[in-house]
Amino acid sequence: MNAGRAEAAFWAAFLHNRNVDAVTAGDGAVAVAGGYALFVGNTAINRVLGAGSTRPLRADDCDVVEAFYGNRNAVARFELDDDVLERDEALLRDRGYIDEGDTLAVLEASTTGSTAAGSTAGIPVHRTTDRRGWADLVARSFEDAANETIRQTLQTNAAAAHVLVVASIEGTEVGAAALGIAGDTAILYCAGVLPGFRRRGVHRALIAARLSLASARGAGSAVLKTVPDSPAEHSALKHGFVRSALRRRVLRATV
Repeated sequence: MNAGRAEAAFWAAFLHNRNVDAVTAGDGAVAVAGGYALFVGNTAINRVLGAGSTRPLRADDCDVVEAFYGNRNAVARFELDDDVLERDEALLRDRGYIDEGDTLAVLEASTTGSTAAGSTAGIPVHRTTDRRGWADLVARSFEDAANETIRQTLQTNAAAAHVLVVASIEGTEVGAAALGIAGDTAILYCAGVLPGFRRRGVHRALIAARLSLASARGAGSAVLKTVPDSPAEHSALKHGFVRSALRRRVLRATV
């Protein structure tokens, strides 16, 4: 499955199966050109993923997206592979979309094989069902951990995951990450390592553990995204991932 479509399908499935209450009533997902427009209130999960992966975007797709976010008093945003953005740039510019300035690297790998099953540097990784504790640990790996939007996003990430994992060094929990599965594709997302324990192989251990868990669940491929040329990307490349695309984010600045 295309990486963008897999990620979009994972989040759409979560939102479609989520219990609805007064807090979550405005959350939702709507299909758009092979992907989904996604929205979870008070979080950073508020953009279109995977759109344009099956065909070029059209004006009626933009109508759907803009109505979906407009009904939620939110700005319409897309996250698009570079080739999709290049192909459909004229349409998006005409609709008032501009670059947000963010670029992400998309990396893909098999869940099996000698590289994917490589060393974890002796760092144990265990599964956890403590979603709040997991979210707190990941939050502490961010400089702006007190930001409420980040904390709400992490709690939603924890709720959506099929598996949550935590890495430890000498009994201290030092890193955490999430795994979701869409079809035969594993989505490795939301990894964080405490500042004092970076560059010690924790991120690689989290990758190895999730690849093993994904393989056991029948996923043959895995995808993750991160900042280009970051330590996280370097860890993934050492673990057998290859960069398959760059993505950029655009938002509608004029209505």
